[in-house]
Amino acid sequence: MHRTVLVIMGLALLPMAARADTVDEVIARHVAARGGAAALKAISSVTYKGRFRPAGFDADFVYSETIARGGRVRMNFTLQGLTVVQSYDGQSGWQIMPFQGRKDPENLSADDVKSLQEEADIEGALVDYKAKGATVEDLGVKDVDGAPTRALRVQLKNGDTQTWYLDPDAWLAVRVSTRTRQRGVESVTDTDFGDYEKVSGVYFPFEQESGPQGSMHRQRITVEQVVVNGAFDEHQFTQPSGPEKGTAK
Repeated sequence: MHRTVLVIMGLALLPMAARADTVDEVIARHVAARGGAAALKAISSVTYKGRFRPAGFDADFVYSETIARGGRVRMNFTLQGLTVVQSYDGQSGWQIMPFQGRKDPENLSADDVKSLQEEADIEGALVDYKAKGATVEDLGVKDVDGAPTRALRVQLKNGDTQTWYLDPDAWLAVRVSTRTRQRGVESVTDTDFGDYEKVSGVYFPFEQESGPQGSMHRQRITVEQVVVNGAFDEHQFTQPSGPEKGTAK
């Protein structure tokens, strides 16, 4: 009888045992699922190429993005010969918005640049979070579109908060919710990830949808190619002094 009671208690405690994993143990599973710490650390740069569909738009932009060590990132969105640029060189951010009639590069404010700082993190906020000046809180099991996930809340050094929702089987991110404050206004953006494929030993999401939390207006990035440690222009992240080729004239 005592043995039966112990067995029943053990079965009842199984979900609690899974829940009892520490934050660092959950992150270790996530890192291993993506390809392992060594494979992630071996990445010095990654370039994405594909298509970008803005919310409510009926055409695709040609999309390219390069992220490089040193916290650098540049994103290009091209349509009808005009290219929108957003870039961060590790210290300051800038953009070119030709569809708004602004052909010259312009500085981004400290609030506006936060999303680029986060984008420039090759491994993502969970990896080496302590060294990056962040803290992580375990939120336990949370529902995402009817499916259970393991949720971790990351308080970033720049003041933003990210909540990572990890698939409890694959341990890859299915959603990241970012809470930020810009010009005194707080907002939350949900970014969903899918169609993971392995490139150079690391899993990357080839589908990405994002938009304001609770809104049906979402933008989509469809990645067609990922290049790890390929050749790229080291100067592309630096703000030019005049208009770049492909912007409005």
